[in-house]
Amino acid sequence: MTKTEKALENFGNYNCCQVIINAFAEELNLNMDTALKISSGFGGGMTKAEVCGAVSGACMAISLKHGSADWENLESKEKVKKSVNKFMNEFIEKHGSCTCKGLLGYDKSTEEGAKIIKEKELGEKLCPGFIESAIKIAEDII
Repeated sequence: MTKTEKALENFGNYNCCQVIINAFAEELNLNMDTALKISSGFGGGMTKAEVCGAVSGACMAISLKHGSADWENLESKEKVKKSVNKFMNEFIEKHGSCTCKGLLGYDKSTEEGAKIIKEKELGEKLCPGFIESAIKIAEDII
């Protein structure tokens, strides 16, 4: 099963950030429970329709791959910075935004926006594409 297939299979049960980090967890030696717990607060643009959860999850995966716990490791810091910047640029170029508001066209953190998103089934229609893109771009970087 590909990472994209795994993520889309879990979409609906978990938020966008969780499905992304879950798809990369095994490869990056991240405990699945820890992966799901640490990413649980990033869905829905951290509840404010800001940075898309799929984007957050991909940035987490990139950081796990290239990051370091050693604050003096300047090479690692630079690698993460360049890698995340590359991811963000490619994602925004493809979709025009990296926020839930920008991607869905409505602010899901408001009652009115959430209602429209639900009525138009925008999460079900659009988010799988954002998840797929985030995984593909992150895989190329990782």
